[in-house]
Amino acid sequence: MSSFLERLRRSCEARHIPLISEETQLFLQQLLVVKQPKEVLEIGTAVGYSSIVIANTLEAWGGKIVSFEIGYPAYLEALKNIKEAKVRNILLYPFDITALYLEKFFAEKFDFVFIDAQKSQYGDYMQKIQPYLCPETTILLDDVIKYQNKLDWLYSFLEKNQINYEIFSTEPWDGVMLIE
Repeated sequence: MSSFLERLRRSCEARHIPLISEETQLFLQQLLVVKQPKEVLEIGTAVGYSSIVIANTLEAWGGKIVSFEIGYPAYLEALKNIKEAKVRNILLYPFDITALYLEKFFAEKFDFVFIDAQKSQYGDYMQKIQPYLCPETTILLDDVIKYQNKLDWLYSFLEKNQINYEIFSTEPWDGVMLIE
């Protein structure tokens, strides 16, 4: 699997398709191993790289991932990559979750959420997913240092709802926000 992911990373870098950094990938994988979630929600599939990383990690304890990608060409490429990676515990949808009645898609609540989509909508995503979270849900948001100027609504939402968070610098110019 690692050779497939290495090829996919090189392909995305050559085409200037953004994906999680190697440092963030390691942070995410370590966090997943510690938390061992069963139901993961991902917002922002892109071409499926992080979805495959998450699914491979979850496979060890029977977890599964539901992922949403708003861009239809990226969604189609993600489907191809997921099939080529032979990962079976991913359910992928080509929708913007802010425009959906999510109860049609979710049977259970999520105990882990990874958000790496439109940065200016992080607050909208957080607001939309609240009814679908367990009390012990862990949420990880990517690119919160690099795109800090696009996160005003996220910070307003967190403050209004008294949600505590930590920011971890995963690389010199960027990092992740962890909500537990």
